[in-house]
Amino acid sequence: MYTRNQLDSSRQSAARTFDLRAIAEGSNGRLVTSANRACRVTVKIIQATDLKKQPLAQDAIGPSFRVRVEDTTHKSREIKDSVDADGALRVVQTFTFDVKDPESAQLIVQVYGKGLLGYDKLIGTCEHMAVKLFLEENDGFSEAEGKWYDLYTKDGKKKVPGKILMNIVAGIAEPEQKIRLFVGTWNVGNSRPPLDLSAWIPMTTAYEIVAIGTQECDYPPRLPFTECGKDWLETLRHHVGRRYRVIHYTSRGQMRLVVFVRDDAEKAISDVDSGSQATGVGHVMANKGGVCIAFKFWDTGLCFVNCHFAAHVGHCETRNSNYREIAGQLRVGPHSMDILNQFHHVFWIGDLNYRLDFGSEDERTLAPQRSIWDKMVKQILDGEYKELLHYDELRKEKTASRVLHGFKEGEIQFPPTFKMQRESTNMYDQKRMPAWCDRVLWRTLQGCHVKLLSYTYCSQILTSDHKPVSATFGLTAYALPSSNSGVSNDSDDKRWHVRFTSLRAKNLRASDINGFSDPYLSFIGPNLVQRFHSKVKYQTLNPVWNPLKELPTLVLNIFPLKRLEKEYLMVQVRDHDSRSADYTLGYTAIPLASAVIAFNKGPLETATFRVELLHHGLPAGTLEGGMKLTWERNVIKRRSRIARELIARTLSLRDILRRTVSK
Repeated sequence: MYTRNQLDSSRQSAARTFDLRAIAEGSNGRLVTSANRACRVTVKIIQATDLKKQPLAQDAIGPSFRVRVEDTTHKSREIKDSVDADGALRVVQTFTFDVKDPESAQLIVQVYGKGLLGYDKLIGTCEHMAVKLFLEENDGFSEAEGKWYDLYTKDGKKKVPGKILMNIVAGIAEPEQKIRLFVGTWNVGNSRPPLDLSAWIPMTTAYEIVAIGTQECDYPPRLPFTECGKDWLETLRHHVGRRYRVIHYTSRGQMRLVVFVRDDAEKAISDVDSGSQATGVGHVMANKGGVCIAFKFWDTGLCFVNCHFAAHVGHCETRNSNYREIAGQLRVGPHSMDILNQFHHVFWIGDLNYRLDFGSEDERTLAPQRSIWDKMVKQILDGEYKELLHYDELRKEKTASRVLHGFKEGEIQFPPTFKMQRESTNMYDQKRMPAWCDRVLWRTLQGCHVKLLSYTYCSQILTSDHKPVSATFGLTAYALPSSNSGVSNDSDDKRWHVRFTSLRAKNLRASDINGFSDPYLSFIGPNLVQRFHSKVKYQTLNPVWNPLKELPTLVLNIFPLKRLEKEYLMVQVRDHDSRSADYTLGYTAIPLASAVIAFNKGPLETATFRVELLHHGLPAGTLEGGMKLTWERNVIKRRSRIARELIARTLSLRDILRRTVSK
């Protein structure tokens, strides 16, 4: 049994604290005021050669790699049989670590192979490498070709067969970094492109990020290549120059997407992921759909989506449907969230195929009438773009929130990019009505900002019936203090919590046959210690949750207040179904910046928020309410301890009763 003093001490320890000075002096408090600059190590294993199992020196079967820095270990994904003509195993996998103590951190790389019973067996390990040496040697720069590292026995005393080609880069970030991006899209028209792309992609190192998306990119490759994809990637790599590294390259059918990073910014890249989504009947036609690449630049999430929508006049709704399929089903990062609510900035590019709709059935034929075509081409040559853009399908559909809701586009001050006569700079093909098919748009989370620097086309590329389009952007990338380094395991385990003071949703989608839903909220993401759920509200499209009885207290997995200012709560609104899997009604992200501001003002302040829900990229209602940020003992552990104490006291009382009865 607890004494009164023990109970008073327990209540005081669990109490919420609003004084930053008092917080800093308590459990985990030093992490709250931490402003340590982020240090990151990126290890790219390019290939390995002559891997042998000891002691018989047999070829290693099913090799895998483990890379460790401090207390974090990453294991390679499955490596398919990709041995080149020289017998080298192609790996091309990247591992990224946020380092807590650069002065003492060691980098350890090990190679394993499958043993007789299928268990991993150590083949060899590279010499342990001090992270600080990489910081001193290259200050964020690395050789593009990488460096070969020998393998040794586990104790490091004896060299064993095998070498690993790795590119290792380390760097310490500035808290804020202004970066520039070049984003380009081009329908190649399945014709071999020119080697000189400088009219479209400038040969400069002014951009930290260069992202290039192409459609109908399936042409006869140039020697020595036998595949179009390899030829195109090498064409781009050669064009942008040696100072740029490939972050990732992905393709699906004739759609291709590649993102480069300038060498001095390579240290900022982590969490690289990619995905694709086919559209249309059966989702099997690989020439239409979308591909994407996502990653973090320090702690700022970027996602690039390259699309090719359905063609031809009169198919506007099909194009809208293509967008909904991609926005709703393409998955990268946490697969329980859509791509539009988990990255700070999303860039949507491609041949979207939207046409000019004059509202006349005569113009919905495949080939336009000559008189109409002549009139339109004259307007284009006279520079009357604004007049023609009144009929642009994409603008009409965006205004009606039927496609690309929440995305922005720069002012179009260039002529339609389709349908051009090949080998011509400004002549249109009469087989189709001219249209602005090729577009670049962007979307940001609430509280984030992007500045459009330019939006234009390139008339000098002549090999396709489309002209390339490009846009350049400026934004601020943030490197935030480490989220949980040095977390205390003491009994107090003080942490940040989010407590809702009110919460309601409006105008949710109906998922039941009776026109209602049974909604509940699911809070997810790496900044929470676990997934949290609200109570279900039955038969309503406008639920209101009681904050004391029906909403969870969210326990955060991050500590520095500077980091909290830039964090978001990822939320799913789900429909409860007792007979089948629950259905998603919408996604959103709630910024925590206002909660931090309210906390700094005092304990009586409450942060209010209102965010829009999206489902398949379109409006699906709103979520609004109030919340407080509190610093207190981990409520999950506290409840577990209380439950254990109640069980122990119950058992103790039962034993006392038994002894009493037996007497």
